Amino acid sequence: MSETDGSRALHTEQDRLSLPEVRLDDLLDEVRSRMSMISATQERIRTLLEAVVSIGEGLELDPLLVRITETATSLVGARYGALGVIGPDGEMSRFIPVGLSEHEISCIDHWPRGEGILGLLIKEPEPLRLKDVSEHPESRGFPEGHPPMRTFLGVPIRIRDQVFGNLYMTDKRDGSEFTGDDELLLRALATAAGTAIENAQLFAESRSRETWLNASGRITTTLLSGAPPEEVLRLVAQRAQSMAQADLAVIAMPGEEPETLTVRVWEGPAGPGATPADLSAGARGATLSCAARTLLGRVYLGGQPLQTDVSRGEGGDGGTEFLTRLGMGPVLVLPFGPPDGARGVLVLAREGSRPDFRSSWSSMLSSFANQAAVALELAEARLDSERLSVLEDRDRIARDLHDTVIQRLYATAITLMGTVRRIEDSTSASRVRNAVDDMDDTIRQIRSTIFALQSSSDEGDASWLRSKVLDLVNGASEALGFSPRLLTQGAIDNAVDERTGEHLLAVLRELLSNVSRHAGATAVDVEVAVADGSVTLRVRDDGCGIPEGAARSGLCNASARAEELSGSLSVVSEPGRGALVEWSVPVRR
Repeated sequence: MSETDGSRALHTEQDRLSLPEVRLDDLLDEVRSRMSMISATQERIRTLLEAVVSIGEGLELDPLLVRITETATSLVGARYGALGVIGPDGEMSRFIPVGLSEHEISCIDHWPRGEGILGLLIKEPEPLRLKDVSEHPESRGFPEGHPPMRTFLGVPIRIRDQVFGNLYMTDKRDGSEFTGDDELLLRALATAAGTAIENAQLFAESRSRETWLNASGRITTTLLSGAPPEEVLRLVAQRAQSMAQADLAVIAMPGEEPETLTVRVWEGPAGPGATPADLSAGARGATLSCAARTLLGRVYLGGQPLQTDVSRGEGGDGGTEFLTRLGMGPVLVLPFGPPDGARGVLVLAREGSRPDFRSSWSSMLSSFANQAAVALELAEARLDSERLSVLEDRDRIARDLHDTVIQRLYATAITLMGTVRRIEDSTSASRVRNAVDDMDDTIRQIRSTIFALQSSSDEGDASWLRSKVLDLVNGASEALGFSPRLLTQGAIDNAVDERTGEHLLAVLRELLSNVSRHAGATAVDVEVAVADGSVTLRVRDDGCGIPEGAARSGLCNASARAEELSGSLSVVSEPGRGALVEWSVPVRR
């Protein structure tokens, strides 16, 4: 063998020995690569499990939605993320962004409205992964001030068979595209998120029902305790406001004018720096329109609840301006009472930045409002029954006083007057005459009491002149230090017209004020009498009288009122013995 042949044989043997080493290196590299992939997959699975655990903590819906968005963004390594909630109308009702700074948020003209790519996911709820958003035919661009975004991954969140919303992820932090593994992870997270959201909704509903039961029990207890209707209405508004987590609760019932509702209860803000006079509503007694085309009118006349958002101009043909002025947005209007006979409306509203009311609450709140209205009707019927019983007792007492007491006093007075003629002693005769005069005065006092008994103390009787005079006299007791004596005669309520009655009350108020401030009296007699087409007011006191040269501005005002009504004013003053002021005018102008 030559030297050349030996060298070739040696190289061939070395090549044969190096081939297994090369294959081994390749195998080791492949093993290391697969181990790295397995490790990365395990890490992502571990991250997914941690994400599922994190979104399962807590049952408050709003914090849960934010936590789901943040977890999804972190899971797929996205720079920006968002969760869009689909409302009952099939449009985006809420948009929860993650990854934007406060400055970036302030620069955006408006949040996405569910158009373009986001709207495509709403119309076709299937996972969507894009290399470049702008290249898709459904792309509509971004709102002014919105940061640029390129890659996109969207996945729907389902609760059973319904789509609750969508997760939107854009721009991976490492600059790469979203992969199939990213899509798979996000779909798994969306499935767990749907279960967590459903649990949170069920928890919120159960808590609302518990609140509803407690509120119903409280209202029933309040009604049985004999509370006035206004207190019950206020309690209903407060409980409904708490149940619906509303910022404003209003109960309005039919007003005096046609197609109007009067605010009976107002629980909530009156507007920044606003007073009731600045608003079309905002105080008890304010008037709201309930014409057929308005939001309140449709609910009141139709008997069905309606939900809208006045901040988007969806309030109907007027009637909701006061809500817009207060910065309200979502509004839920419920009939207060059964659909076939609503007694008014219950308005619940939230500030414009807050989410809509849940559709599942409408039926529960409607049942609550119906039950409260029926309970209130029963309470008012019970109150009317009690008032009727009181009035019947008063009528019975008044009849007894008139038919028995007054007749006996009158008969006794006649007998005494007949006896006076037979009494020869002048002193004794004078005493009998004084006794007869006292009995006559007593008869007038009893008649005044009969008129007072026949006037109940409810709100409707507050407009009667006799009741207003009685209130003025009773109100002067504190300033005087004693109770004045009141005597009323004649058909005061029926004969005296409203304008004359207002003048009479003003004069009485002024005269009682003068007595309390200047007279130093220990007794005051007030008499209001109607006879021969005139009404006469007499105020007598036992004070110091009216000094000479004293200011008489109050008496001048009373005299001017008498002249305006073609009447007269007379003043009799005895220093140290008191004064008598008599104001007399025609009962009608």
